[in-house]
Amino acid sequence: MIRITQSKISVPNLLNICVDHVDQGDYSGKIWNLYEKTPVTYVNTMDMLRKMDLFFNRLDFPQESTVCRSFGKAAERGKKRQEEAVRQMEPSEMFRNKGEKATFIINVKYRQNATWQGEVIWVDKKETKFFRSALELLKLMDSAMDTQEMSEG
Repeated sequence: MIRITQSKISVPNLLNICVDHVDQGDYSGKIWNLYEKTPVTYVNTMDMLRKMDLFFNRLDFPQESTVCRSFGKAAERGKKRQEEAVRQMEPSEMFRNKGEKATFIINVKYRQNATWQGEVIWVDKKETKFFRSALELLKLMDSAMDTQEMSEG
């Protein structure tokens, strides 16, 4: 079991990404957070990123340094609504959940330059890496999946 330091547990925006299926580099699975008793299911990698971003917007943490541009009515919805976040579970309970293929604890520290910066812990191998963009995060997750498949195959 990975040891999460006390300082990490106090971070409100920790996410436990459980990857249950990998199909041609696309993931599906569940996202656990401290504010919901049940996981948020994602059907592909883009869906995972969207749901993570919605979670950060709901918490308003980390705050966006820029507002992303978009087409159509989405551009008009630029005003986000901060909801009162109430913890629904203890961090140790959230960390017990595991993905069938891989498990990652993600801490996005900043949302600058229209992307994310933070750290990711690959729970299965107890490795921590820092990322400077959402793309780099996905590449780190991909490399973990490749390593996992090589060790299983």
